Amino acid sequence: MLFHALEKLKNNPWMEFLKPITQSAPFATLNQNYMQALSDAQARQTRVFPPPNALFKAFEATPLESLHTILLGQDPYHGIFTYKNQEHPLAMGLSFSVPIHAPIPKSLQNIYQELQQSLHISLPTHGNLQSWAKQGVLLLNAILSVEKNKAKSHGHLGWESFTDSILIQLSHLQRPLVFIFLGRVAQEKIKLLNSNPQHLILSAPHPSPLAQRRPPFFLGSGIFSHAQSFLNQKNIAMRWDLD
Repeated sequence: MLFHALEKLKNNPWMEFLKPITQSAPFATLNQNYMQALSDAQARQTRVFPPPNALFKAFEATPLESLHTILLGQDPYHGIFTYKNQEHPLAMGLSFSVPIHAPIPKSLQNIYQELQQSLHISLPTHGNLQSWAKQGVLLLNAILSVEKNKAKSHGHLGWESFTDSILIQLSHLQRPLVFIFLGRVAQEKIKLLNSNPQHLILSAPHPSPLAQRRPPFFLGSGIFSHAQSFLNQKNIAMRWDLD
């Protein structure tokens, strides 16, 4: 199943980048575990998000040659929304992003507030972050699938081994990169990275409202202004505002 999903990256530079990882034994195990999770969900008449054809959307949407920022999330949104009398998953294969007609999740609303405070962008009216991805922001989750209404339900499948390997390989790239780790789960990944003076590693509390109850807070962290300052110094163009 995962190998079939990877076919969407055929002739994409990401495919060559991912080859050492996707040809490994842990990835074969992940594939088996994911297929079993799909089968189990079907038997219970529930769903797995995002759809298989969107599992690797982060790589489809962000050109490897344009990559300059990695924004790591935890796992996909596990909820749904209704549009034109039909249910749709919030998860779309990009961390923190939702389809254009979906309500904006609270965590993303806080990200927008931080961007407004630190970079003075207008508050967006939707939650689709594909324009960030196209400009070079890899919107990657540590876990790439989830069962409907069950947060972190696919944390045992082997996704984190897969995405940890990706982060390690990215840290070896000899170009300026910004790594943004939000929340304690993401921050644990920092120790995986190769020490590289070309990169900027930023961390802040998670933007979830639950994390805003006691300090330190995500709001006021200035994390995006630090990222933008670094990109400006490297003459890398990035527009965080959304049309």
